[in-house]
Amino acid sequence: MRSSIINLVFKIAKENNAFDVLENSLKNISKEVLKGNLIECGILPEMFEHDSSEEKLWAKYSDITLSHALNNLGIKSKVLGARGNSADVFGETKNYTLVADAKTFRLSRTAKNQKDFKVEALDNWREGNNYALLVSPLVQYPVNKSQIYQQAIEKNVTIISYTHLYFLLEYYDGENLKEIWETGKRLKSKLKNDEKVSSLIYWNEIDDIVCSLLSQSKEKLNKIKLLELSKTKLIGKEGIRFWENRIKEFNKLSKDEAIKLLIKAEKIEAKIMTIRKIISKELRYE
Repeated sequence: MRSSIINLVFKIAKENNAFDVLENSLKNISKEVLKGNLIECGILPEMFEHDSSEEKLWAKYSDITLSHALNNLGIKSKVLGARGNSADVFGETKNYTLVADAKTFRLSRTAKNQKDFKVEALDNWREGNNYALLVSPLVQYPVNKSQIYQQAIEKNVTIISYTHLYFLLEYYDGENLKEIWETGKRLKSKLKNDEKVSSLIYWNEIDDIVCSLLSQSKEKLNKIKLLELSKTKLIGKEGIRFWENRIKEFNKLSKDEAIKLLIKAEKIEAKIMTIRKIISKELRYE
């Protein structure tokens, strides 16, 4: 499924109705395919250029996947329109509403910090809704201490992984998931301040509540975590092949071609043009 989505994104990314085409292509997705997509959508393909139309459309693909997952968990959900400074997904039940944000990262991306996860921003985007949810690949979250866990606890923003969503889809049978969305509130009342930054404490709580609600064992959850690691390794090989092929292409370039490519990659001409525009402005008094 991943390769077909990548091909579709390349095909339609620059079209005005790209999001609609992508959303429509996933409209009748089965739960089994959806579970596979959950594990894979959080890994941004290396072949998409940074800040490209393809990269932005893949981010929408992760939003669509999250929305489908919430729908399958009894939360009526939709992807919100292209708006800045807002959550990407909205969900509601008869008892509560939530906003959600799906994160996707390149495996080649180096150290991520708290700004990449935007926990506090998501809390602000919650506005009048009851809960806020942040979803990212489990392997991309900080593994030791991090402010994102403290922020999540203080603001009651639920941080979970695509792996946990997979587990929920696998065993969900109509359970009320409200306790998951109140993880931060629960931890805030029982943790000391210096404990709130602990990834171990936070993820143990998430694992416990998810397994408890579904009446399933941690062993079963760990199997899904191992599946994510296995899938990540396979997708990692996809990325390595892409960059190794790029190296081969570079080695075939002439000196002049290599220089032109470097100038383009550094966006030097665009920077020169920007500077010229600024210094060409005349002072106006009126």
